[in-house]
Amino acid sequence: MKLKTIDQIKNISGKRVLLRLDLNVPLNKQTKVDRHGDWRLDRAVPSIKYLLKQKAKVIIVAHLGRPKGQADPKLSLLPVSQALSKKLKQDIEFWADDFRDYEEDSHDMNKGSVAMLENIRFEPREKLNCKRLAKAMAKLGDIYVNDAFGNLHRADSSMEAITNYLPAYAGFLIRDEIEHLSEVLSIKKGLVIIFGGAKAATKIKLIKKFSKKAGNVLTGGAVANTILKASGYGIGKSLFDKDSIKLSKELLGTIVEMPLDAAVASSFKAKQRKIVTVAEVAKNEMILDIGPETLNQYTDILAKAKLVIWNGPFGYFENPIYIKGSKQIMQTLIKSKAKVILGGGETVELAQKLKLDKQFHFISTGGGAMLTFLGGAKLPALDKLSASRKSKVKKLKV
Repeated sequence: MKLKTIDQIKNISGKRVLLRLDLNVPLNKQTKVDRHGDWRLDRAVPSIKYLLKQKAKVIIVAHLGRPKGQADPKLSLLPVSQALSKKLKQDIEFWADDFRDYEEDSHDMNKGSVAMLENIRFEPREKLNCKRLAKAMAKLGDIYVNDAFGNLHRADSSMEAITNYLPAYAGFLIRDEIEHLSEVLSIKKGLVIIFGGAKAATKIKLIKKFSKKAGNVLTGGAVANTILKASGYGIGKSLFDKDSIKLSKELLGTIVEMPLDAAVASSFKAKQRKIVTVAEVAKNEMILDIGPETLNQYTDILAKAKLVIWNGPFGYFENPIYIKGSKQIMQTLIKSKAKVILGGGETVELAQKLKLDKQFHFISTGGGAMLTFLGGAKLPALDKLSASRKSKVKKLKV
């Protein structure tokens, strides 16, 4: 897919650029950006720096959490703006009040300066893809740039409706994401997919779509638990998706690889791990990691891979005794010749925890957006950035 990107914008000096970013990062107890989440800020920097070098006036629009259309001090973007300011080594003016009050300020900004709006999801109509809200927002800019790949599967007012009122371009992050993920769509042989983590429904649906393209799908977490249950195994108290049982039954005997054994315990806080076969999981136990036999089987399969997509860890890695399976697979992959693309916040957090995040081919900033793109589903916000799209921008009344 060919995109209209920010380096194609002409005469940008002095123009107000409304820049949509994905800054949905975790905050710690001190309401500071958690060090394991600031990688999203790093990925936003190149587009901002480019725009500043071109002497644009940059106004950042972003969201944090799910405030459900109401102001929530705990989800303010102020600490995020402060953390991003340090990475840019440049001040960011934080516009904490109603964005509609800053139209004059947007014109008065100096060239090469940055401002950030408060959490756009404090707006009740942001999640409704509201043209009225988008039209009001558009008065702050002359050009719209979307670099929020992690939110690209959401038809929000600041993602899609806004493109009706401003010329729209993609930032460097979205350009890089599409370029790397398109490799997956074009590969003909040697694709292996790893699906783990807590969210199973979307991934199980995708497995069926990839049945003709992928050589193998290695499962862990709630994805594996759901398929194991569909196979007739008892999974005790393990997390699974009951609505995906029927579809999981259709996947049995296909490219899907299920765990042979597992590390189990009666609680997430357990201090010891017990290895059992998947047929031996007791009613009071939960599967929290893959076992050594599964690890050997998965390692053998990955040795033949040319491209690996990984979304979701194998185990409950928040407890260090259940990080072993994911850790050993990651260490195996960094030594292999295969290209590896990681996606999803937990997968990236795991790689950071192991200090391996710099050693992979590509890290996607969006788990849901990545899976939606790879699954071939329509991404309306992305379509609006296509080079083939004819611009139909409505004029705003001054």
